Amino acid sequence: MKKLFLTSFASVSLDLIKELLLKPASELKVAFIKTAADPYEDQSFVEADRNKLIEMGFAVKDVDLKNKSLVELEEDFKNIDLILMAGGNTFYLLDHIRKSGFDQLLPRLLNNGLIYIGSSAGSIVCCPTIESARKFDDPSEASNLKNFEGLNLFNQAIIPHSQKEKYSERIKETIKEMSQKGLEVVTLTDNEAVLINDDEVKKVTVSQG
Repeated sequence: MKKLFLTSFASVSLDLIKELLLKPASELKVAFIKTAADPYEDQSFVEADRNKLIEMGFAVKDVDLKNKSLVELEEDFKNIDLILMAGGNTFYLLDHIRKSGFDQLLPRLLNNGLIYIGSSAGSIVCCPTIESARKFDDPSEASNLKNFEGLNLFNQAIIPHSQKEKYSERIKETIKEMSQKGLEVVTLTDNEAVLINDDEVKKVTVSQG
C-alpha cells in the first residue's frame, strides 16, 4: 500500500488530496514536519502549508526530525494518519531523515495506510536521487551528506516551482543532467501535484478561476 501526494507547494494544491482520504479531514491527524526550513530565516512558505492543513480541518501535530532517534519517532507517529513534509533545503532534510531513522520508519508507516504529503523538498526526497535539487538548494547546509540517494518512493525526479521564470535555465540544465542518468523528470508548478494511489500515478492540477 502506498499513498503519496507530492506537490510543489502543498498550500496551493492540497485540496486535490481528498480522493486519497477515507475519512473527512476533521477526523484525521497530520504530523507536520518543517525540519527542512531550518536554514531559512523566512519560513512563511512553511507556515502557509501548516495553515492550509488547519483550514481544511485536520488536527495538526508538529514533529521535528532533528536530534530524534528512531524510537522517539515511532512514538511521535503513533495514531498519525498523514505526514506533511514541508519544504526548505533538500540536502539538509535528507541528512536529518537519515540521521533520525525516518527513512527506515516511513515504509512501515506507508504499509499501514499512512498518507505522505511532500511539499517541494519534501517531494524531492521521495525520488531516486535528490541531485535534481543541486542547482536550487545549497548542499553545504548538509556538508556531511555524501550519498544523495532519495527514498525511492517515486521513480522519477521532481522539479518543483517550475512556473518561476528565474528557474527556467536551471530547470533545462537539470532535466538534461537527470536524463543522462536515465531518469525521467516531472516538473511541477505550484498548482500541480503527483498523486500516487498504490499502482495509480497521475498528475493533478488545481483548476483556475
